Amino acid sequence: MRAFVEMLAVIVISLGLGGFLAWASLQNNGLGTLQIGVWTSWPSEGSVDADPYSKARVAAIGDVPLGAAEGIAFHAQLDNDGKPLKRECLYRLDGQTPPARFWTLTAHELNGNVVNSTAGLPSAIYSRNLLRLSNGSFSIFAGPQSTTENWLEIVGSGEFKFVLRLYDSPITSGTGIVDTQMPSILLVRC
Repeated sequence: MRAFVEMLAVIVISLGLGGFLAWASLQNNGLGTLQIGVWTSWPSEGSVDADPYSKARVAAIGDVPLGAAEGIAFHAQLDNDGKPLKRECLYRLDGQTPPARFWTLTAHELNGNVVNSTAGLPSAIYSRNLLRLSNGSFSIFAGPQSTTENWLEIVGSGEFKFVLRLYDSPITSGTGIVDTQMPSILLVRC
């Protein structure tokens, strides 16, 4: 009987430790990530050659990733000071994106749902309807208070994340990764 209890204890501890390590690897960026500033991407998650961690991450969050030939998605949950993004605050995204034929910027709840906007207002910013500075850079304000410039409305309360999807970008082939610039995320006010 003692041997059975010891074997049962070893099995329970092994399963618990294995489950915890699998959960921890999915919560952290883990293998196969591309980190540029506060922006994180999993370039292989939409390809046939995706590693098991990328496949498990996609299955766990229920996401439909872009295929490798379609584009790449970057996620940001923190501002440039390392603080979590909050829907009650106003942020300014400054800079440029990596080269892409087209891109979209959306705000998502941490569970992946798109943050709802007021009726009639778009829930995304598109590269083709963006006001740019003469050097090609841009500023986008994101938050509950409207601005006269590029603005993405974010309503509600609690934490959220930005998702920047680049379509038909050289970064998906691995050739555009060196010197890639991503927009900074700066807190304006809360």
